[in-house]
Amino acid sequence: MKNEIVQVFGDDKLEHEIGLDFPNIHLVDLTERTKGVQNIQIYTEKPDNIDTLVIENPNLNISATFFKPQCFINERRKEPDNCEGVFYVTNYTEKNWVLFIEIKDCKSKNISKYFDKAKEQIISAVKIFREKSIISPNKKVYANISFPRRNKKDFYSQLIQGGEKKGFLDKHKIFIRATNQLKIKNETTIH
Repeated sequence: MKNEIVQVFGDDKLEHEIGLDFPNIHLVDLTERTKGVQNIQIYTEKPDNIDTLVIENPNLNISATFFKPQCFINERRKEPDNCEGVFYVTNYTEKNWVLFIEIKDCKSKNISKYFDKAKEQIISAVKIFREKSIISPNKKVYANISFPRRNKKDFYSQLIQGGEKKGFLDKHKIFIRATNQLKIKNETTIH
């Protein structure tokens, strides 16, 4: 999948992490904390004093591609909203899962301000991947919205309203999640 993404967007607008085969992948969005100097960072262990999105890995070789600013500029020279990046099995086939990630590193009291925007960012990125034939139009993909500073896992029911989970799957072919801890079950399923 990496080659298809590079071919469409150009390598200068992307950051890649290849060979993520450790048991816990810790993601941190440092954009706000570093005033744009650093973006998404991946750690093998939880860093001190920073909450993370944790992806539990059952020993798969995983890769990730993160989108730099201006990656998705359209023909009108505008950049649509998009998420942080996408994870996939390194030797990706159409049968494997694809996981789009959006991390909102905001204070817990402010998370509700970002609910709609986060969902729009996921929908937009998935739509672009379908339009550019990186993933097929009917492929069901996973997406997760994370608020790492919200250590409790209770924001899912606030973010994903009743019936919305089914609506996301029916309308966008997206298994939407909202958690700070994901578990990859195998090459086709994520919990």
